[in-house]
Amino acid sequence: MIETLRLQIRPLSVAQLKKYACSPDDLAGEMDVISSEMPMAEEVRDAILIDLLPYVADHEKDPMFYTFWIIIEKDRKAVIGGFCFHGEPDENGEVEIGYGIDEPFQNQGYMSETIAGFIHWLAENPTVKTVKAETGADNLPSVRVLERNGFKLFQLVGNNLILKLEL
Repeated sequence: MIETLRLQIRPLSVAQLKKYACSPDDLAGEMDVISSEMPMAEEVRDAILIDLLPYVADHEKDPMFYTFWIIIEKDRKAVIGGFCFHGEPDENGEVEIGYGIDEPFQNQGYMSETIAGFIHWLAENPTVKTVKAETGADNLPSVRVLERNGFKLFQLVGNNLILKLEL
């Protein structure tokens, strides 16, 4: 778990990941938190079941880089978003991140705080040298979140920006 001033960010186990994909309200009840106000997008559910779950269950992989992490606002004990990696660091020590915050909690610094917590956590891992994120060029709030955390523009690919942070 990663803890910041206002947040707890919890990695989900295999069983929790399955439950989260199929019944997030049930998982929230088991974890004694309030479920997300936003319905889970079908592409997120598919990514969890198809892309993440097989790797989290693979004992040769580091599950922390394959699971979904839920972002919990401490005061409300409410799930307000999620975070994931796109796998373990590659041979160059680069890891890619993905994230989202529920609409009612946007523009309140929660995602900046989340990413700062992960940067601190990743800085303690000697296999991670670079953190990469890709976002839409028109998604200015996401770009600002990354820039606030020290990410720099690396590349423009179509309508997407790739930003990187050297640790």
